[in-house]
Amino acid sequence: MYINYIILAHHFPAQLKKLVDRLNDENVIFFIHIDVTSDIHAFKKLISYTNVLFLEKRENAIWGNFTIVQATLNGMNEVYKYGKGGFTILLSGQDYPLVSNQHIRRFLSTHQTYNFIDIKPVQEAWPDEYKAKIQTYYLNLTQKRGNALFIPYFLEMPFISFLKTIYHLMKHGIRQKNLRLCLQVIKLFKKRKSPTPDHYGGSQWWAFNYETLEMILNYVDKNPLFLNFHRYTYIPDEIFFHTIIKILADKNFEIKILPSFTYVNWEKLDYDFPVVFGTNDLDELTKAKENGKLFARKFEAHIDAGILDLLDEAAYLSDKQ
Repeated sequence: MYINYIILAHHFPAQLKKLVDRLNDENVIFFIHIDVTSDIHAFKKLISYTNVLFLEKRENAIWGNFTIVQATLNGMNEVYKYGKGGFTILLSGQDYPLVSNQHIRRFLSTHQTYNFIDIKPVQEAWPDEYKAKIQTYYLNLTQKRGNALFIPYFLEMPFISFLKTIYHLMKHGIRQKNLRLCLQVIKLFKKRKSPTPDHYGGSQWWAFNYETLEMILNYVDKNPLFLNFHRYTYIPDEIFFHTIIKILADKNFEIKILPSFTYVNWEKLDYDFPVVFGTNDLDELTKAKENGKLFARKFEAHIDAGILDLLDEAAYLSDKQ
């Protein structure tokens, strides 16, 4: 059985190499997307194995933007063209395994008919944000995180807000010489309508068997309205694939779904982003492993490389028992 790892990365070449080295094994292939704003040569210089493919089609993967979904689709299409079958696992360059390669392979071998992705109705996943995700247009003004507009239907906007929105769109569009951004003003006059009645979401990180991967790609090809709708959706990487697989599963009972096996901690106090794990978090990560998680994110080796070594040691010892 092949394991295809799609890895989305934009910095820390040495840490990405450590991740690849740790996961490298027989019948493993890596499909790596390096953000178009990053120097890909720094990554290729360190990682030059025959089973590593750097995606030629690269995106400017802006946080909250559809470009992250597009980068993922680019990787999925390469996996499909490669045609080796098996599982496809989506990781970031700051993920790391909690278990050994042997454990990962054993687990996947006994769950070949399953897919691993968190799925909830958007109303449950984001009770305070789901209307903003589904009913408004989300448009990045610059590459800076959070520098964006939520654009509702103009008849539902106060007149002053309507004028301010047009002003910001035109201002940034002209400054960037971006005609496409200027033309988004037209979106204000069209009420946003989803091509599907229900939306589902959850964590970005998933694993699909090859049959499901193929069905998802076929769905995307045959439903351009679905894809275009999510181009203006807030953080679509947490909705796009989840909604598709739920639609497919409702029609095909052979599609089995279990929760994502990547552990992420969003709940720790004083963190706006997922927790960056360090050596002090080994007990938490050990508990996540005991609860069935195979990977965790996120890590920053330049701050604390010791935690990665501790995880390697724990995985090795666990496999020897």
